Amino acid sequence: MQSASPILLAVESISALVAASLFQSTLKPCRDSGVAYLMGIPAGFGLLTIAFVASTLEFFGGGLILDAIFLLVQTYGLLFIALTYARRTRLRFVGESVSIELAIPSIVTVLVLGYVLVYENPSSLPTVPLSMNVTLRGVMLLASLYLVYETARNWTLSQRASIGFVTIGYAFLVVEQLGFLLQAGGAGDMGVLLGFEGRIVGLFVLLAVTHIAIKGGDPTAILRRLGLTALAH
Repeated sequence: MQSASPILLAVESISALVAASLFQSTLKPCRDSGVAYLMGIPAGFGLLTIAFVASTLEFFGGGLILDAIFLLVQTYGLLFIALTYARRTRLRFVGESVSIELAIPSIVTVLVLGYVLVYENPSSLPTVPLSMNVTLRGVMLLASLYLVYETARNWTLSQRASIGFVTIGYAFLVVEQLGFLLQAGGAGDMGVLLGFEGRIVGLFVLLAVTHIAIKGGDPTAILRRLGLTALAH
């Protein structure tokens, strides 16, 4: 898609800016909540910002290193957000154990990088190997699906807080991962288009959830809109 490179560069740049805005809008309410683990939400959006910046820089060169940073850090970002929801709603096992939450991203990293180092020759690769791409996209797909499940599970509360748009926003992040998995499977430009469209729409929906008609005197409004005041399992 060389002819579309300027468009893709713009999309990556916009993704980074929107993710940075989500970091900014969630930082204060999560910090002021007094619940330490809720800081995983702005941390997750901060990691997504770093990932999209790395992907933007890829257009100016960098190849394998920036591609690996992009995929790994984006995976960490979505995992941080998903695991924070799991902790908040006390999802069985995962949400009840800090050790398991810390182990999940560590295991993903060790398995993916271990496979690449053992079975691939990184020095000869211009981008990350297909197996690494598909594995990390699969992890992000599972994290996004969980976020849809968790916010839809308390649909009445989510709908009351944000007309249910938080669930829709996370659903579009599912579409993003499906699109890029289709690209990896040979769908080509159609998969890329679906992936970028899902990401941009999803991020903008989440941005609207955290920005539109928020009253300054109610710092918990954003937490409610994101479904972070949902009932425990």
